[in-house]
Amino acid sequence: MSRAVINSSASHVFEVLRFVAEADEALGVTEISRQMSLPASTVYRALVTLEEAGYLSRYQNTPRYEVGQMPQLLNRALFNRFHLHKASRPVLRSLAHAIGETVSLSVRLGWFTLRIAGAYGSNDIYHRDRLGEVALLHEGLAGPTILSTLEGDDRVAYRRFVAAHHPGRLPEGGWDALTARLQEAIADGFLTGEVALASGFHAASLPIRTSDGTAIAAITANGPVLRPGARELPESLLEAHEKLEEMVRDEPEKFRSPFDHIHADEMRLQLA
Repeated sequence: MSRAVINSSASHVFEVLRFVAEADEALGVTEISRQMSLPASTVYRALVTLEEAGYLSRYQNTPRYEVGQMPQLLNRALFNRFHLHKASRPVLRSLAHAIGETVSLSVRLGWFTLRIAGAYGSNDIYHRDRLGEVALLHEGLAGPTILSTLEGDDRVAYRRFVAAHHPGRLPEGGWDALTARLQEAIADGFLTGEVALASGFHAASLPIRTSDGTAIAAITANGPVLRPGARELPESLLEAHEKLEEMVRDEPEKFRSPFDHIHADEMRLQLA
């Protein structure tokens, strides 16, 4: 078999893996073949290869496929490179129990955020976060919270990066609207966002900062922790934030990102 044919087959395997990983539900051979415009035989061989390697698994023993254990193990290995991942887990679990809402921790990776930890609360009907989710710094709630702590020159560099590499994902309302939102975060020390299915209620995110004031992460209460018109965060959320920030400031080298040596402009992460 020629090298070109081998490379083509390998390419299809990775394409099928990416397609299934990004799907909202488990998919079968026929659906994948139709949506990817690939022969069913090619899709089937790719699925069998990925299943044998542990990257995909059968959904409830049906002929439909979903992400298997191997990507989760790889994600876990990545998360464990951040000392904040393990250190934050008891804090997040305690907070989720106290407020009854889903909470999560996202770290900064260049011009992106990566969600590395989370805990579900008893009222978890509003927002179900996916660990390993990647977003640009202006997207979601954790990203802008982190972005608000960066210096002006860094924000300019960030705008250049987005314009050059993600022109289709500019901030909603434009950069001026984002700037106003960041100013709000600077003034309050946290950022809020409306919660789906809970009109008027807001989720909240706080930056985890180093001693120089720059955030390396953000802790987010994804459920409705602020009532309409209220500006005071739950005491348990403030305490959890204080614990995490104190850890980072007491041992800055320990909690430094393992990817700090890579320039932000050189980090290119896959977005959903």
